[in-house]
Amino acid sequence: MEDVKRLEEIEVERFSRFDRFVHWLTAVPFVYLFLSGLGMYSSKFSWLLPFLGGREFSPWLHKWAGVVFAIGVFLMFIRWAKDFMLDSDDIQWLSNVKHYIKGEEEKLPEAGKYNAGQKVFGWLVFIGGAVFLITGIVMWFPESFTPAIVRLSILLHEIAFIVVGAGFIVHVYMGTIGVPGSLSSMITGKVSALWAMAHHPKWFRQIMGR
Repeated sequence: MEDVKRLEEIEVERFSRFDRFVHWLTAVPFVYLFLSGLGMYSSKFSWLLPFLGGREFSPWLHKWAGVVFAIGVFLMFIRWAKDFMLDSDDIQWLSNVKHYIKGEEEKLPEAGKYNAGQKVFGWLVFIGGAVFLITGIVMWFPESFTPAIVRLSILLHEIAFIVVGAGFIVHVYMGTIGVPGSLSSMITGKVSALWAMAHHPKWFRQIMGR
């Protein structure tokens, strides 16, 4: 019991200032892109646009928010791509993800600093970000491309919106309700050693020298 209390009191760094800067540089514009894109994508959600700057201003800001998002994704790729490479333990983790959903992490291979789900979401953001950037440029300057390319770009943009958007919703849930303490770690940069041991035991042993 004393060991548990001691581990709960010890704080370890999970994310550096740069990590947090890059995360929020990407996350904040994506929230705007997600909501404004939803408003432009479906008439059922067009009521969102007046709250996002107006029906004329929000499509303009959507483009520039996309530029900031693309910069953030690029920095994320440079910072985390090597950490998000999947190994055999990650494949096993993904094949038994039902245990994670049930809160039975002890039945899964031990996670390092990032579990397999976080790694997959990372690659989803990297690939989706590239699709958003390329198709967004085509949609921004449609007169520079053939009608067929423009139509294809719109389709791919919408598919990426649905896929990345779904991943984003899961990411927000897991970072708040699903795994309490995850969101605060991206704000303060720190977690308790007990949290690290419970959710990322392999990483816990590395940082604690065990």
